[in-house]
Order: sequence, then structure tokens, then C-alpha cells
Amino acid sequence: AVVRSVLDGEQGPVAETVLLNAAAALAAFDGIPNGDAVISLLRDGYARAQEAVRSGAAARLLHQWVETSSRLAAKD
Repeated sequence: AVVRSVLDGEQGPVAETVLLNAAAALAAFDGIPNGDAVISLLRDGYARAQEAVRSGAAARLLHQWVETSSRLAAKD
């Protein structure tokens, strides 16, 4: 429910926490070359996550995951 509310545009501390977690995941995925780069990578990741929510890309991806998961579960 939390993810869907954030993807629906909810603002506030919960949304900021979700975006910060996404930023950390993006920074880890991209690789952190040294400790000095962490803040810059988190800012960039936060902006990327925020844009994914604003554009609807994050919601579309969640929808695809749910559909795929449902199809795979139906095969079992």
C-alpha cells in the first residue's frame, strides 16, 4: 500500500524515505568509486527516482512485475 500511494503522488516523509531508499539502490547498482562520491550519487539517484515516479515509469514497472508474477504463479 505504501509503494502504491507514493507512486500515486503522495508527498511527505514516507515518500521521501521511499525515494531515498531507491536512490541508495541506484547508487549501489551504479557503483560507488569512493566515499566522497556518495552524496553526489545519492542526489542523482534521488532525482532519477523522483522522475520515475513523476513520469509514471515506476508505476508501469510495478504493474509489469505484478502481471508477470501473477502469470508465473498461475503456471504452478
